[in-house]
Amino acid sequence: MSRLKSISTELLHIIEALHAVTNVDIIIVDDNLDRVVSTVKRDDEISSRAPLDSAFHKCIKTGEQYFIENPRENQICFLCSNTKICKEMIEFCIPIRYDDKIIGVLGMCAYDDKAKQNLLTNKESYMNFESQLSELISTIISEKNIMKMLEYRSSEMLTLINSLNEGIIVLNNNKEIVSTNRYINERLNINIDRLPELSYLLTERIFNKLAEVGFNGEAGPVKLNGMEFVINANPIMVKGHQEGFVLVLSDFNKMKESVQESNRKNDLITFDDIVGESEVLLQARREAIQVADSDASVLIYGETGTGKEVFARAIHNLSKRKNNVFMAINCGAIPENLIESELFGYEKGSFTGANSSGKPGKFEISSDGTLFLDEIGDLPFLMQVKLNRALEEREIIRVGGNTPIKVNPRVISATHKNLSSLVEKNSFRDDLYYRLNVVPIFLPPLRERGYDVIILSRYFLNHFSRVYNKDIKEFSLDAEVLLLRYKFPGNIRELRNLVEYAVIFEQNNIIGTENLKRKINQAPEAENLKLADLTKAYEKSVIQNKIKKLGNDLDAKKQVARQLGISIATLYRKIDE
Repeated sequence: MSRLKSISTELLHIIEALHAVTNVDIIIVDDNLDRVVSTVKRDDEISSRAPLDSAFHKCIKTGEQYFIENPRENQICFLCSNTKICKEMIEFCIPIRYDDKIIGVLGMCAYDDKAKQNLLTNKESYMNFESQLSELISTIISEKNIMKMLEYRSSEMLTLINSLNEGIIVLNNNKEIVSTNRYINERLNINIDRLPELSYLLTERIFNKLAEVGFNGEAGPVKLNGMEFVINANPIMVKGHQEGFVLVLSDFNKMKESVQESNRKNDLITFDDIVGESEVLLQARREAIQVADSDASVLIYGETGTGKEVFARAIHNLSKRKNNVFMAINCGAIPENLIESELFGYEKGSFTGANSSGKPGKFEISSDGTLFLDEIGDLPFLMQVKLNRALEEREIIRVGGNTPIKVNPRVISATHKNLSSLVEKNSFRDDLYYRLNVVPIFLPPLRERGYDVIILSRYFLNHFSRVYNKDIKEFSLDAEVLLLRYKFPGNIRELRNLVEYAVIFEQNNIIGTENLKRKINQAPEAENLKLADLTKAYEKSVIQNKIKKLGNDLDAKKQVARQLGISIATLYRKIDE
């Protein structure tokens, strides 16, 4: 559509007003010679297009005005296809400009002597009308464009608001509802043709709570129509003036799920989190990656603290089950009389203390995910039979129940024991052993991983320096030699614990051997210490480090007492002890 056709209604009002004042007929054509509007009522003068090679046509081509008396005798009109039937006595053509382009022509035509005399008398005024005409039409087009843009923006905003998964309620300054979006209409059953009062929709209690914060803050979670929402109110400001309020109602349960999902992603363990460069570790890593995407049972061998669960989680998070549950259970940490109900669940009333509605077991919960059976070598012999049957038949029966339940978890097991030796001694079932041991993966102890000790130590140092907000950059050379020589019977778990201890008590920006030796030398003795002795040892260490940091004079000791939350008398007593 041409620009002039887009404002045809406005143009018609203009030419009809001019016609009423001047008695001159007016025609406006666009740059395609299409007649846009006209005041001509004569049937023989009305057609959809202006003639080719007419004054209208030449005006568009040249951008010049044409004032023509007796058009049928004027050479400008000789080639006009409408010359022989033309009834015009005078024709005046004015180009219409917009953005420095000719977009059409306004033609003034006289069909009688009165109109002819008017045009002749006011010829000069009409010829000066061009600039005002172009300015007028430019203004109309600009306003039309602005209105279209506003309509578009309004429609765009409405579409956006209706696509949100949050409720939107717009209020005026009197706290009356002006509009709502589709989301909240559906959840709170709002009739948009009869918008309710806000206090009725939200209840008086919630309305008053929002009023207390001046409708500029948060309220909730609140229950509305069976759903929980958090309501966030904000004023609408236009050029510094408040023009109402907007309420955003967010689904509280989805917010909780989002937080849980965020935490789950933060806890996500992948093979990139497995630190080390020793060949024995890299071999285990390669095997785990290769088997991850299958559903084959994996049995991870390794001493306590070598990271068996970390490997199991990394396998799960690389598998096709990664979006489902990873469920871990320590087979050696659960009493024998409870292990079956933990694995298979129980029906209501199965035993004293049972949940009144029953409870699903780990097999059910992880049916589409991964079940990690840690310390499988400690599983009681009777449970080995039941576990083997569950794995073979892919179904379980809850304790106290009799209905088989289909389950299909991917099973990863782990042990620090030699299962093949247990099988030979008839303390572990061979059929279960072979079912679990489809893909064995051996995790080497830390003492066999060489320089990985230093790589891991530096990794833990960076981590705990951030946790405890300390500026500790590295280990001294002597400290790294000490770490390399130590055997780490507790493996990675012990190394992590040792580095954390050193970071806590180190006063310099380099960890030396002092704190490391103290912790290493304390470790064997601590096994035989009572809780009271361990507490005293810890207190002594804390007090000594505080005094070393702040000083040994009276003022420094008062500051130590304040920081520890004890009296100066208590501090002196503990120092004497």
